[in-house]
Formats: sequence, structure tokens, C-alpha cells
Amino acid sequence: MKPNQIKKIKFKNGYYILTINSNEYSIDEYYYQHLLPYEGKVLEVSYMLELIAFSSASKVLKKTYKKIFNHSICTYELKSILRKNEIIEEHIKLIINRLKEDSYLKEIDYVNHYKEIYQFKKGKNAFKKFLESKFINQELINNALEQFNENEDYIISYAESFIKNKVGSEALLKQKLYANLLNKGFSKSLINETIEKLEFKNEDVNLSKDAVKLIKKYPNDYYKVYNKLLVKGYKNTKIKEILKKEGFIYEN
Repeated sequence: MKPNQIKKIKFKNGYYILTINSNEYSIDEYYYQHLLPYEGKVLEVSYMLELIAFSSASKVLKKTYKKIFNHSICTYELKSILRKNEIIEEHIKLIINRLKEDSYLKEIDYVNHYKEIYQFKKGKNAFKKFLESKFINQELINNALEQFNENEDYIISYAESFIKNKVGSEALLKQKLYANLLNKGFSKSLINETIEKLEFKNEDVNLSKDAVKLIKKYPNDYYKVYNKLLVKGYKNTKIKEILKKEGFIYEN
């Protein structure tokens, strides 16, 4: 047999086993399709080195191909996974280069993939932080942010649901809603614009619910109930009215 000549090929447990130079190398279907091996084929040194690299990482790569093929993993992430699994740097370099030559791990594809996801329920700032954490090229990030459309319909829907399902004063609900949307990465100007458009119709109902709950908890402490309602953002006159209505009156 000639050096680097494929002596035998067999398929076992989802991998192609190639016998070369008295050694066995397991490769996955992706690299098998690239190499197009057959018994008797002599591999050039560059292909032999690449084959060894893919063989060393075959089990790890098989778990990541779905993400590789749908562009949901970037070079930084794949390198991190391979290093975590103790694949040597020389092999990592060969694997990355082969994938890139086959048009995978393109940063633009990765950015576009996640742009569609983030535009649905996240804001521009969250998308920016995400891309920067993956060490994506800054120019590419800037271009992506220029094309990023924050989903105002989602913000409105989220805000309306938040108001409907939370108990509190208008001031407190606005504060919490602002913080939540800010954490989702939406721009401050869009958050403020959205909040200003909302109608807070349930403040009296919410005040009544909060008052009843606090009266039960502090039945003999008028000022504690009063102050806690004040801290929640309810207006002074409204608090006194509801406490009087509930028969909870300050007594010396």
C-alpha cells in the first residue's frame, strides 16, 4: 500500500471508518461527502491532515452540525466548544478553515439569522450586546443595527398584557414596565413613546386590591398601610378615600 492510501472503508454507528496507514479514522457524513473517499484512493498530505483533524473532533462536530448548517453558531462559539472538548489548536484551525471554504461560519449569515429572532421580541441594544459577546466584526454589527427594526407591535402587546396582569398604581406600573422593556434591549425613546400611548384604567381597582391585602396584613396599623400604599405610587387623596371606604380609619 502507498502512504496515505485508503485500505478499507466501513460504516459503523453513524460514522465512516477509514483504514489508512494501518490506522482507523472515524469521520462524519459531512466530511465524507467532501472527501469522497474510496478504497485505494491516495490522499494528498493536506487532505490527510484535514481528515485527522475531523476524525479527532467527529463526535463533537456531529452534535453541532445542525447549528452550523442553519448558521446559528459562529466561529467564536465553535472554537470554544472544540477547545472545551480538548481538540488541539492545529486541528481546530483546519476544521474552521474547511467549514469556511464550504461557505459555513459566515458572520453575515450568523448575524442575519439572529436578527430575525431578536427583532421579534428583543430590542436593538440587546442584539448589539449579543453580537459583541460573540466577537462579531464591529462594522458588521453597525450595519446590522442600522437595518434592525424594533417590533413596536410586540412592545404594545407586552405592555398591555403587563398592565392587565399586574396590580399597582399607574406610576409603579410605568416604572416596572419601563425597566422590563429596557432589560429586553429596547431603545429608551421607543419605550417612552409606547408608555405614553397606553391607558391605565385599573388604578382604582388595583388600589382597592392592594389596600384590602395590606389591611389584612396590618389590621391595627393605619399608618403602615397608608405609607405602603403611598410608596406604591398611589395618590394621597385616593388612598384616604379607599381606606375610609373599607372602614379602616385612623384612631388615636
